[in-house]
Parts: sequence; C-alpha cells; structure tokens
Amino acid sequence: MLEEWLEPDSVNFFLKHHLCKRQPFAKPQAAQSSTWIFKWNTLDRLLAKPAADTLAISRGKVVERLIPRDLSETRSLLGDGIGLVIRDAEQLDSALADLAHSLTETVPGKAHIQLFVTPAGTYGFSWHYDREEVFVVQTEGVKDYFFRENTVELRKNAAPDFTRFRDEVSPMGSVRLVEGDWLYIPTPWWHVAKCIEDSLSISIGVSPDKSWLAAIKVAD
Repeated sequence: MLEEWLEPDSVNFFLKHHLCKRQPFAKPQAAQSSTWIFKWNTLDRLLAKPAADTLAISRGKVVERLIPRDLSETRSLLGDGIGLVIRDAEQLDSALADLAHSLTETVPGKAHIQLFVTPAGTYGFSWHYDREEVFVVQTEGVKDYFFRENTVELRKNAAPDFTRFRDEVSPMGSVRLVEGDWLYIPTPWWHVAKCIEDSLSISIGVSPDKSWLAAIKVAD
C-alpha cells in the first residue's frame, strides 16, 4: 500500500529522506484508493460492535458521555462539539487489518489503528507526540495538521510529559488534508489536528522492528 501512496516517489526515497531522518511527509490525493475503508457507513457498523474500544473526546479532554452505538447518535454527539476515537480498530474490521498489515510489509514491525471522528471547529487530542511512526489517511472532511520537531521531551523510558510542549522553540509546519491525502508524522514529533469540516481519518501507528531500522540506517 505504501508503494502506491508514494508514487512516483520510491519507498527507498521515503525511507532514506523521511523515516530515517525523522522528517514529515505529505502527499495529496495519493491515498484515494484507501478512503473507502473508513466512511460514515463503516463507522455505523463498527460502533455496533461490543468490542469497539471507543472514547468520546473534545479539545484535548476525554468527555464523560455515553458512547454512541450508531451513526444517528454520533451525529448528535458531533453537534455538541464532541468527537470519537476508536482504538485498535484493526481488530474490528478485516479491511483495516489488511491496511495495517500492508504497511508492515514495507515498514516491518507492529502496527495498530486509531479511527478519528472529529466535528468541525474542534480538535481531539491536544499537542502531543507518539512513540511510533504515524501515518494518517484523511477519508472524509478537512483537517489542518500542525507539527514541530520535539527538542525538549525525549525521555525513552518514562511516561510522556506533554506539558513540555510549552517549552518547545522548534519551527512549526502545517498541512491541510482533504479526502484522499495522507501524512507521515515521525516519532517523536509534536502534532495536533484542527478540524475544518466534520472529519473521518485513519491513524496507523507503526513501531518498526529495531534490527530492520538499524539495517536501513547503516545502508543509508
């Protein structure tokens, strides 16, 4: 899948200049063939599954609200400015599982998927970073992503302290994603997404195999 998303660039170009060097990368309309995987009808089906691990979230905070079990209830929640995050969604849907697996064929390691449902004019998580490589596919609506290199909070074996973001002085970048666009955010870059239209997006977190990562860095 990553090979298709990168065309006409090569996987080696991406690995050498972006993943190994921890530099963000965005490509417009290159993931159009994957947008069908997460649409409103998909959300309706997934919410009905008892195993769905779902959070209600708005403006950086988890909200104590009854989790919707269908699309109608979700629309009501969005109207209140509250979105959803479905965690480990690859365990709920074969197409999502295939998407996660396809990425690990190119970037060997472990992958999991979070699905974001975000109402216009809001954001889900506040500024934060991840300890995995993040690939975002926009499947509905419009989102602005902001990101900057993490130079102040780099502890590997401690709980992340996202309050350190206020000390960050690195330059900020941004990109607007519409349906079919995708974005790579390296670990451990700070990022936040602000929603312009009611939005659906797939976030795939990949923890690369350490020996594979070391090998491609040596090759570089």
